[in-house]
Amino acid sequence: DVAPYFKTEPVRTQVHLEGNRLVLTCMAEGSWPLEFKWLHNDRELTKFSLEYMITSLDRTHAGFYRCIVRNRMGALLQRQTEVQVACEYCAGPGRGGL
Repeated sequence: DVAPYFKTEPVRTQVHLEGNRLVLTCMAEGSWPLEFKWLHNDRELTKFSLEYMITSLDRTHAGFYRCIVRNRMGALLQRQTEVQVACEYCAGPGRGGL
C-alpha cells in the first residue's frame, strides 16, 4: 500500500479572464481508491474528483484553491494556488467608467 503523494504542485498564482473556464487538477497518486476533496478559501466545495471545473469565471471565484487527497494510508493537503479573476472590459479611470 502506498500513501497519497502529489506528482506535481500547482503554480502559486494564476490569472484568468472573467467568463473563461477554469480547470484545476489534483495530480496525485497512491494506492486506490483515492478520494479527492476541493477547498476554496479553506471552505469545502462539493466536487469530489481529481478535477475541479468552473465553466464561467466571475469575481466570486477568485481566491485560494487546494485539494486534499486521501486513501486508507493517509491524507495529504496540496499547496494552494491563488486564482485571480481579471475583467477584460472593466469600468475604471480612462475606460469610460463612472
